[in-house]
Amino acid sequence: MSTPLVFKFGGASVKDADSVRNVARIIGLFAQRPMVVVVSAMGKTTNAFEEVVGYWSRNELELAKEKIGAIREFHFEIIEALFEEPSAVKSDVQELVNQVSAGIDRADLSYGEAYDFIVHHGELISTKIIAAFIGRITPTVWQDTRLLVQTDDQFRRATVRWLETTTAIHNRLDPGKVNVVQGFIGATASGKPTTLGREGSDYTGAVFAFCLGADSLTIWKDVPGMLNGDPKIFQNTRKIDRLPFNEAIELAFYGASIIHPKTIQPLKKKGIPLHIKSFINPTAEGTTIGGVDRATPEVPNFILKKNQALLQLKTKDLAFIVEHHLSAIYQLFVDQGVVVNLMRNTATKAMFCINHDPFIVPSVLAELTDSFDLELVPEVELLTIRNYQKEDELRETKGLNILLEQRTPEVVQFVFNRF
Repeated sequence: MSTPLVFKFGGASVKDADSVRNVARIIGLFAQRPMVVVVSAMGKTTNAFEEVVGYWSRNELELAKEKIGAIREFHFEIIEALFEEPSAVKSDVQELVNQVSAGIDRADLSYGEAYDFIVHHGELISTKIIAAFIGRITPTVWQDTRLLVQTDDQFRRATVRWLETTTAIHNRLDPGKVNVVQGFIGATASGKPTTLGREGSDYTGAVFAFCLGADSLTIWKDVPGMLNGDPKIFQNTRKIDRLPFNEAIELAFYGASIIHPKTIQPLKKKGIPLHIKSFINPTAEGTTIGGVDRATPEVPNFILKKNQALLQLKTKDLAFIVEHHLSAIYQLFVDQGVVVNLMRNTATKAMFCINHDPFIVPSVLAELTDSFDLELVPEVELLTIRNYQKEDELRETKGLNILLEQRTPEVVQFVFNRF
């Protein structure tokens, strides 16, 4: 039997009923091959469930349940547009919604554990709908990724346990059907749901491709391939036709939104190419990552990360910032789940550009305030230009208030605000 195809469809590709029909059409183009289809939550459902987490963290449980009701209605509308007899699928979704509603009444969960328990239901709901719809066209089975992707218990950023995951995938997948699985999620050995990090569905695709020894992984996007910048932000972007693994890893590290940072490493290890293709024009070539030494074409790459904060720390006695200070700071960041995107230290000051998580950052500041004098600049952004030319730098930073700059021969980064 031929090696299964591994496809990944993100939230934008399954945002409404027409999008789900389009996914079914794409799958129909490859009906002769066994297949694993990794699917994200529909549209902005993950964001909506994160709002539920916020309400839960503030003990605003009635507001949380109202939001859960809105999420249910959003999915029910899609179901009614897709199915002539929607009751069975609605029943499956209602059961999952009930699980979330019951879960938010629990007071024994840490923030990270509650986040993963609540948010992972978005993928469960979307795949129930999509598996049922595809199943009308071709033999399909809904698989529970919590039984397939085994992880540790680092909630919100779980690490895959590769041996156990490989065994589970080989034992549970049905090689004769389209296997619809959830992206972004997994479970601990005791069955507690975990997530692999925000936008982690791409990584899930890589996990399945690696464990199956697949010929390739295809990620379906709303762009014609990998561009050298987000076309919603940067002008005159260009499609990259071919890209080496190492260059893709660098771009993902700096935050290129089209690739999850962990996605490339398992593919590189087994030499599995990654195809980035358009679900709007599925027969177009797209971008292939892997199998080349140089990018085609060779162009600068532009990455903008919003919702950042610049945290500056000084020792209270103005002593030098030395290794034991940095070690303690980073250990706190690890424990609290702080994501550091840029760091610079001088003799008496350490500066960190971090994701401005509204729940995590205040608790981190409270931990640091006894040992350091703090300054937090919120609402900053981080611009990264890789393989830059001087004219790129001048054009993209014109009119910005630069707070921190860092450069190497290949990469220049600017932390800035627009005030």
